[in-house]
Amino acid sequence: MKGKQKKIVLIILSFIFTFSASIALADNKINRLDDIVITGTKTQHTLQDVPVETIVITREDIQKKNSQNIMDLLKDVPGIQTSYHNDVFGTYTWLAKMRGLDFNSGYALILIDGQRAMGCGQSGGMGEYGVGINQIPVEMIERIEIVKGPGSALYGSDAMAGVVNIITKRAPQKATGSAGVAYGQYDVKRENSDGSEEDANGSRKMSKTYVSYGDRITDNVGYFIHYNYESADDIAEDPVKSWKHSFLGKLDAKINEKTDIFLKTEFSDYEKEDNREEDSYRLSGIIDWHLSQNHSLSLKGYTYNWDFTHGYPGYSYGYKYGDVGYHQAELQYTWDINNWNTLVLGGETQLQGIDYTIENDDGSVVSVNEDVKTSSLYIQDEAVLLDKLTLVGSARYDHHSTFGKEVNPKFSLMYQPQETTTIRACFGTSFKSPTIRQLYYNTPYRHGSFYAQSNPELKPETAVGYGVSIEQWFMSQKMMVDLGYFRNEIEDMVISEDTGTLYNGLTLMRYKNVEKAWTQGIEFMCRAYLTDELTASFSYTYTDTENEESGKELTYVSRHSASFSPAYDWDKYGIGVSASIAYNSKQYTNTDNTQQIDAGAVFDAKIYKQLSKTAKLSFEADDIFDSVPARDGSFHAGRTFTAKLDIEF
Repeated sequence: MKGKQKKIVLIILSFIFTFSASIALADNKINRLDDIVITGTKTQHTLQDVPVETIVITREDIQKKNSQNIMDLLKDVPGIQTSYHNDVFGTYTWLAKMRGLDFNSGYALILIDGQRAMGCGQSGGMGEYGVGINQIPVEMIERIEIVKGPGSALYGSDAMAGVVNIITKRAPQKATGSAGVAYGQYDVKRENSDGSEEDANGSRKMSKTYVSYGDRITDNVGYFIHYNYESADDIAEDPVKSWKHSFLGKLDAKINEKTDIFLKTEFSDYEKEDNREEDSYRLSGIIDWHLSQNHSLSLKGYTYNWDFTHGYPGYSYGYKYGDVGYHQAELQYTWDINNWNTLVLGGETQLQGIDYTIENDDGSVVSVNEDVKTSSLYIQDEAVLLDKLTLVGSARYDHHSTFGKEVNPKFSLMYQPQETTTIRACFGTSFKSPTIRQLYYNTPYRHGSFYAQSNPELKPETAVGYGVSIEQWFMSQKMMVDLGYFRNEIEDMVISEDTGTLYNGLTLMRYKNVEKAWTQGIEFMCRAYLTDELTASFSYTYTDTENEESGKELTYVSRHSASFSPAYDWDKYGIGVSASIAYNSKQYTNTDNTQQIDAGAVFDAKIYKQLSKTAKLSFEADDIFDSVPARDGSFHAGRTFTAKLDIEF
């Protein structure tokens, strides 16, 4: 272990010791179990009585963290590995995993306000098929709900490992405004094969500006608008500026005692100098009918479109342009049969379209114009028995225009032997349809240092997932400990395999189904709300993976990962501090497991000062010890400093 890493491990241990000792000082009751969540069952539950394993990141959590993007918010969640990502706008997030499976490849479903999100360069996804986590600026977020375990029974394809629902701010009950600016500076490092690093050309800069306002037009009608501007230099040998304008608008209206309407619009405009342009917009609406005390009906619809141009004619990595879209409508009926039984019935239709062209530098053209339609029905029955045992059975039927029917059931159990102890377990199946890139491209396309070839004979991936966890609260609900086990067994997993031939002088890769792969592991989390001022969290994940065809581990998965994040507020002086230490063990970068990224730990810190009742100044430092390990030859951000000013009015 390198000297810096030893030093950081000692810091982690000392923090944990201090954290454990400070529990005895706690004397104020802080209860977050009344937070309302909806993602896990599509019905409202408090965090205490939700029957599926759910973690919530609140607005208060977001304000205490070093959080330039969503990736940084998730690194404390056990089971989620954000690896050694760059906390800089516009950088890719394709290494992020949930229970050993890629977000970028669609194994964990990303939702925004309950609606599917498509990844792209501006969100950290790789190419037109990727699903990046950094979908929207953190200033727009009210909270994030993370639901673990197979989710196809309610959400269909792409929810094998779980669901991350990013929930944006709503219209306030009274006139409320906020604004802020941020400015940061960082160096870019290049990792050499001998483990040494070298600086790229000069230091880089990033900045952010936002403003939002909301109010009630009448007692029954409210609105909220938010604008963000972000910019940064690229993580590459030479600085290349990228920037993004984001807009969010919401309107809610109570038409009468039985009818509520929610409307939302989102726009974004992203550009990377001389290389990339992307525009996206999302329009959505929800009508809720409260038919009676026990019956409700909800009609939801949205359209999401993303237009993009990547590269330019003659660009060595290809000139790519086109658009991708999601269009969806859903009808859900909820019947509270009695105090202990709730039935949910729903139907959904979804259309994913792509009209996309790649002009390779060899003159060949890849052209795809495909529509994929999925029609679905789902049912869920939730029963509470003897006030201690909750059983949830759910199933979903999907008809995919390419692959035909899929049926995925799920069974969940929650047992509370006492008020402070909760045992949760689940078992379910899930599926993931191959992407349009994996299926339909008629010509190999350039992807970095190789060419990739589609395979129209691919089959959908299917999985069986199960898990069990026990959650225990101590000290009048000021400290929570959660320990769990999970396993995913995946059939026909799609991988990219070297064909052993060259195409235009580069390696030709082809997509194929492997017979079986699995991931399994242990997750541990401890959260403590020790006093009104002192909070802390510790998480640890052990993840084991295997591609059974080769007997090798899956790529970019750390067997051991851990994080520790304490925070303290001196309300009397208007000062707060927070820190985060994240550790990841080695991870293999190729399917043969012959190349790897070494183990390492990253230390971040933040200090903030309340200048007045409405203004707060903060300073953030990421990777203080400049210790991020990386792939051989890759560029990454080094030590980063950011200053922020936030104002409420």
